Amino acid sequence: MNHVNIDVVSDVVCPWCYIGKARLDQAIANVAADILVTVNWRPYQLNPDLPPEGVDHKAHLAAKLGGQAAVDRAHEMLAGLGEQDGITFDFDAVKISPNTLDAHRLIRWALTEGGDTQSEVATLLFKANFEEGRNIGDHAVLLDIAAEAGLDRTVIAALLASDADKDAVSKK
Repeated sequence: MNHVNIDVVSDVVCPWCYIGKARLDQAIANVAADILVTVNWRPYQLNPDLPPEGVDHKAHLAAKLGGQAAVDRAHEMLAGLGEQDGITFDFDAVKISPNTLDAHRLIRWALTEGGDTQSEVATLLFKANFEEGRNIGDHAVLLDIAAEAGLDRTVIAALLASDADKDAVSKK
């Protein structure tokens, strides 16, 4: 069997990345009988300068995209594309644009349980942000996601409370 390694460099607050992940998952499923695919998640922060507590999502996005009309057009297009890939975007539910440093640390730590767990954590983070409107910069949310993916909540809580891997994740 052939083996392919794929490095995915993305941020879990990027809706295009969420669509890309859904499409990558489908492509992997289509070749699973012939090709072993290993996916490695690499951190990239779209907004590394956001404060740890995040900022108002609607205001941040409007400023970034050039106004509410541009945001509305983008959301309409993304909602249609997401629907094709099984994603139910709920952009109105998203209240906070988080700093994703800790979310990326969680993705990094999930790899200790294997690539499947790492991919599951990435999916859960995307879903929490875009479909459930949960603040993925909040440690309580990250701990719930870690536990849902089978990670040890106590260990992840200790890691989040520390500076573990902050430099590795934020390295340019």
